Amino acid sequence: MELKFKIMRPISKLILMFFVAEIIIFLISAGIPVNSPSLVQQYNSIESSIRNQSYISIALSIFANNIKVAILDFIPAIGIIMLSYSIVDTGMILSAVMTANHIPGIVAALALLTLPHSFVELPSYAIAAGSGTYILLRRKDWKRGLITFIIVPIELFLAALVEASLFFVPNPYIMWAASAPILVGLYFLYQYLQKIADKYVEVQQPVTQYYQQIPLFNPPDYQYYNQYRENWAKALTYESQGDANMAMNYLWVSLINLISAIAIKMGLPYYTKEDIDRVIQTLSIQNPQINYLYQQAFTLRMQDNYIELKQIITQLVAILQNIYQTSISRRIG
Repeated sequence: MELKFKIMRPISKLILMFFVAEIIIFLISAGIPVNSPSLVQQYNSIESSIRNQSYISIALSIFANNIKVAILDFIPAIGIIMLSYSIVDTGMILSAVMTANHIPGIVAALALLTLPHSFVELPSYAIAAGSGTYILLRRKDWKRGLITFIIVPIELFLAALVEASLFFVPNPYIMWAASAPILVGLYFLYQYLQKIADKYVEVQQPVTQYYQQIPLFNPPDYQYYNQYRENWAKALTYESQGDANMAMNYLWVSLINLISAIAIKMGLPYYTKEDIDRVIQTLSIQNPQINYLYQQAFTLRMQDNYIELKQIITQLVAILQNIYQTSISRRIG
């Protein structure tokens, strides 16, 4: 079976970085012995009050507390500080409780990370902080950070349901049966939200401008050819930065630029998507491989398969460049 690899989105890298940092900081803060009877008393008081509540009440209480933390984590710049503070605070409380019971805090922290709700809840804070930081770093793509944050309340609510159930089941690890499918579902929801965010990427505007019904101007073919080369270079730049979505958009725009340049030389319309398709069909009369490669590239683009898309477009562009450089001056067909 052939494997398809995708370059990780910058926002995903940012979230992963925060998640790893979150785990490391939690383990370190929990591993430092804390002797604080007041923290232990505070923890015992909260746990005692929770145990007397119903399942739904416990879940809603946990969710309400966690969503407040996540909203603070989402605030650009400030969120990083809030995330660090909440992690350290949690680690210190755990350390204080375990120290009072003569148990190493690091052991308890590692054990806590194996519980089913941990890997549903903890990533949500990384997503919140990562989304807010992404807005700060990529202001032109701020909508992606906002759209990505949508998953956080959903994730925290599901985590609260799992965590609340731990007060009522004999073995907490039983709830992995629920957490595992939740994690899978959240992964696909995350990918779906990223595809929605892709529609708002600034670079997509050039993709649509060549499909307008009425052109604003009719530039000579060499301008389109130069745009093809410039956008191809931009695609390679974004690829080197690990931004597959931006690279893919620029790669596709560069292909449309080259086809438009050829269309001008052939005297064919190139204003709409249908015009572009007709140019491809006309060129395919002499070389059927052009239409095959173009259709394959279009399918791969819909599938967000950048690696294979680049390979196909590279083959197609090699053929189209040769056609352009032969200086077609007559209409084919």
